[in-house]
Amino acid sequence: NLFIAVAISGAGNRVMTSPDGITWTTRTSAADNNWRGIAFGAGLYVAVADTGLITNQVMTSPDGVTWTSRSSATALAWFGVAFGNDLFVAVASTGVGNRVMTSPDGITWTARVSAADSAWVSVAYGNGGFVAVANSGGANQLVMTSPDGINWTTRASPNAPWNSVIFTNGLFIAVGVEPSVDNKVMTSPDGITWPA
Repeated sequence: NLFIAVAISGAGNRVMTSPDGITWTTRTSAADNNWRGIAFGAGLYVAVADTGLITNQVMTSPDGVTWTSRSSATALAWFGVAFGNDLFVAVASTGVGNRVMTSPDGITWTARVSAADSAWVSVAYGNGGFVAVANSGGANQLVMTSPDGINWTTRASPNAPWNSVIFTNGLFIAVGVEPSVDNKVMTSPDGITWPA
């Protein structure tokens, strides 16, 4: 019953909350990092950052108001986080072979092998699996999927820089950022097959 937004700038106030999406209250963040993604699961809010130290690139809160720094699995540029199947999954835009980390509780994180060293910026859970999208990478390395958050496979997709992915009403929806590309939106029921 709470909207929560995280920010990449500010001094001690990089979180805000709202009960209705209209009236917002600033909150004290655990650290002044570039907070890029946030998810809720298992009674806990979890945010990840693309800056900071390994000891504070994750922050957690039971209520969205009081936040605690947590250690990430590795000090990478963490951009997106999702919760599904009793697991938090975060993706990063940097790193060599380890651009995914997982946690059952949002507190203790384990590095995982990514399907490719693309700039992974967003991840979502739906239809029993995770889907991540990247805003740069090689051909057919802009989408990866996983049934468990641990084992990842790249998928063919339109060759555009993707910025965000969500799952809603039985469909994964990804949006792009490149103004010169016509196909700035793509959809998939399973995250595996995407339109050309």
